[in-house]
Amino acid sequence: MRVVKISVSLVILMLMVGLLFTGCQGRRDPSSVVRQLHTAVRNGDNGAISNLMTAEAAGLALKLLSDLQESYTDSGGIASMEQNISGDTATVKVTYRNGDTDTYDLVRVDGRWRVTIAK
Repeated sequence: MRVVKISVSLVILMLMVGLLFTGCQGRRDPSSVVRQLHTAVRNGDNGAISNLMTAEAAGLALKLLSDLQESYTDSGGIASMEQNISGDTATVKVTYRNGDTDTYDLVRVDGRWRVTIAK
């Protein structure tokens, strides 16, 4: 009887954690989108790159993917990030371990943050 109670409790806990992660995915903040974009570039995941960027930005990123991968490798990875949100736009300043910095512009499209090309 005790084993069944523990198993039921474990299943309930796993379901709650799963729901928590599923619910949070729709509310990603700009910094998490930029971090996911770096992972997608590093892994050469074209689908993820397209989902995390506006169409125009994704098209450019996919054309330059090998250069972006090399640049990311040379950077040593992300050391820190600072985000600034103003309505439906945001910027994320990324400082890399090698000391270089980049600033990413994001826009909220249909409730989701996407990296864009600054105009």
